[in-house]
Amino acid sequence: MKLLFLSQGHKISDHPGYQDALIKLKNEGFISDFLNIPYFGYAKEKGWDAFYTEVVRLCKEENYNVVYFQYFHDRGISDPTKYVEYLKNLNKSPIIITSSGDPFSDNWMRIDYPKSFKQISKVADITFSTQMGKAADKMINWGANNIVLSPHGMCQVRFKAQSVDLRAHKFDYDVVFVGNNNGNRLFNPISKHWWGSKNRQQLVKALYKKFGRRFGLFGQGWDLPCAKGPVAFDQQQNVFRKGKIIVGGNPYSYSDYYSSDRIFFEIASNIPTIELYVKRLDNIFRNNDHCYFANDIDEVIELCEKLLKEDKENLYAKAANAAKYIEEKHTQYHRMKFNMDSVKRFIKNNKKLDVSFPFFLPEVDLNEELNFATRIKIK
Repeated sequence: MKLLFLSQGHKISDHPGYQDALIKLKNEGFISDFLNIPYFGYAKEKGWDAFYTEVVRLCKEENYNVVYFQYFHDRGISDPTKYVEYLKNLNKSPIIITSSGDPFSDNWMRIDYPKSFKQISKVADITFSTQMGKAADKMINWGANNIVLSPHGMCQVRFKAQSVDLRAHKFDYDVVFVGNNNGNRLFNPISKHWWGSKNRQQLVKALYKKFGRRFGLFGQGWDLPCAKGPVAFDQQQNVFRKGKIIVGGNPYSYSDYYSSDRIFFEIASNIPTIELYVKRLDNIFRNNDHCYFANDIDEVIELCEKLLKEDKENLYAKAANAAKYIEEKHTQYHRMKFNMDSVKRFIKNNKKLDVSFPFFLPEVDLNEELNFATRIKIK
């Protein structure tokens, strides 16, 4: 497999975990070769038509047999349809795949996916998505072909499984939260992003009301006395480890399985992590083991109080095992390998999905889960 990876970025270093993953997969012989072109950087320098023309040229002259349009959902992206049709008409046409990573709305009252993603998903052979459920149904309804769940993962270059020595570790807070205040938006009750921002404000205010100065709040836009300001992306684990408990940012999507990438390096920080529940996400993270799911804000507070009273040796030993679970199963290397394996199986199966999911918990019935983790357009 020779992969042309069109990465979401201006430079390769924007996503070091995926570059590292591809280098490892090539060294392991899982792929034969790859080229990483960050499409924002290329288009900014030469324009979108030049970018697409180069993609066609590379496939025609250098025989790339898989083209991956990663997270292709910015509103400034030019329509790729015509150029993908060129690719499909080549004598040796490549497999086209794309992916979606953001919590776009599945609300029928507000079409929230950018046009560029709709365009590429209609012509792609496989679309990998971090959310399924109604969001995947929405993709199928606009004409996407094969939708496959592929959750976010931890960047294994910037983050790792941490350890906590309770005899020496210094905790600055009982509870830590990392996330921006995105609530200063125009009233729009049919927008799930508006509701997500409002719920985040309510969650943070509840945590501050309960824990006061023992609550460490990090991120932009907060004016509470406990606010500590923003934190650099690659420094988040250092901040998480200041707290005895992490409370994750509320999801901006409640479509099946959705989470941002933050939950992975939260758990890998070796700090007990509480998350608001998203349907079927507990088939990836075991509740009361890898993390602790709450159904609402009141339950978040109750769980914080409960965990703070638990035996510390047992609590952080469990958190250490959860951190190892992330590093061993849920990095960007693992996600890239899964995506490439899915393409290989797709080719071998006469261009029909034959997905083998490696990231579900061992107790999950994979035959049953396939109905929730994939969607196929009926032709």
